[in-house]
Amino acid sequence: MALSFQPAQDALRNLQVALEISQPNDLERDGTVQRFEYCYEIIWKLAQRILQEHEVKAEYPKSVFRELGRLGWITNVEDWLEFQQARNDTSHEYGVKYAIKSYQLAKVFLPLAINLFAVLKEKNRD
Repeated sequence: MALSFQPAQDALRNLQVALEISQPNDLERDGTVQRFEYCYEIIWKLAQRILQEHEVKAEYPKSVFRELGRLGWITNVEDWLEFQQARNDTSHEYGVKYAIKSYQLAKVFLPLAINLFAVLKEKNRD
């Protein structure tokens, strides 16, 4: 079955649109955080599938990002682990503190996710 990159591409574009709002209100900020969470999930799962195609087993997000780092596909494993922690925090804890932190991390996440997406598309062709 062919691997579809469209859901990840759409998620990245939706996050980018949300982050373009210059002064988000609380609802817009929370929606952006939700888009960050979804985008993070779809990217790590896409990476996991590409790794499997390269016969690399990684079952959980942390192991996926460690393997990506080991292979040189990303250079910033710690950033990705921080994104994982933020995603977990906002999913299990609710409040302005977590939302603001995740919103700020979404701004860091987006360019890294776009770069990783490009690498994954390239590696999918190998």
